[in-house]
Amino acid sequence: MRSRAVAKDDLAVSEVIGVVMLLAMVITMMGGVFLMLTPYVNDFQDNTAWANANGIAERLDERIDIVASASADTGIKTTVPSGSSAITPITGIETWIVAADLTDQDVITVTYINKSSFSIFAHNESASSATIWTKSGEETISFDPSEEEVVIEHNLSVVSMYILTVYDDENTPIHRQAKISISGLMISTKVQTGEHSIALVNDARYDKFSNEPWSISETPDINIEELFDGTMRASLSIRDVGVAGRIPDGKNAVYDIRSAGPISLFSGDAWNFRFNFESTLGPTITPQMNEAWLTDYTLHRASDTLNQHRGISPWLRSSGSDGMTIDGGNSMIDLEIDLQLVEVSE
Repeated sequence: MRSRAVAKDDLAVSEVIGVVMLLAMVITMMGGVFLMLTPYVNDFQDNTAWANANGIAERLDERIDIVASASADTGIKTTVPSGSSAITPITGIETWIVAADLTDQDVITVTYINKSSFSIFAHNESASSATIWTKSGEETISFDPSEEEVVIEHNLSVVSMYILTVYDDENTPIHRQAKISISGLMISTKVQTGEHSIALVNDARYDKFSNEPWSISETPDINIEELFDGTMRASLSIRDVGVAGRIPDGKNAVYDIRSAGPISLFSGDAWNFRFNFESTLGPTITPQMNEAWLTDYTLHRASDTLNQHRGISPWLRSSGSDGMTIDGGNSMIDLEIDLQLVEVSE
């Protein structure tokens, strides 16, 4: 009788140990499954966050595009689910300088000397006055035609934006140069490897992941085409997106996007057109953009067929460091450039 009782006790203890071992095995297996699934779960969360940020970028870009070319004080409101992303302004991130002669009777060069003066050189001595426009005011300076450079002084703030128009003695515009520093929006999203950033600047899009340089996803909208008579036509919109007050945030942030009215910089025949582009978003953006614009020119140059090239080419030096032009800057083009001012607020 005693031995049977001991055997039953031994059996009972073995059942408890078996259950414990079974539970331990189940927990171990579940832990292994979780370890295996963690990278996939993290990737799923990153993909979800990226898709949400991409949706925000597309929605904002589409709404800004609708408003940008509209008349002053035209606007729309849009709701953006920005709970997983932060939207911030990026100020003065890109600078454009565009210049062209408005007549074929003279070649004008305008040079920025410092914050209070410019020099004007007219090869045929036709320049006799200049008007400088800025957001804060306007000045007109008259001077005597000269075969040398003429230095003009002013009292305006031209660091971030100016439009300088040169006139002849009949008050006919013969040259225009504009410098525009533009701002945009940054969409930042936390991911497992750090942060994913999207920059919306001048109707273009740039992307950046942690530990990687900025890449160009969409370039600025420069349209170049050859007309039926062989004339080249170029159109460009330079878009400045400013922020008034605080940027809305939250799961359903409401944005008020309003136009301050487009400003026409060039509309019609132009000679010796050139433009310069500089981005401070990242050190790779400006050379990437220049390379993209000069791809066709570089291919023609390598194959010794530059006489067949129609489109963007370097202004002066072949590296593009002096700026870009169209058709070598040696012919008349139909030029349309406007400045679009957009304001974003709550």
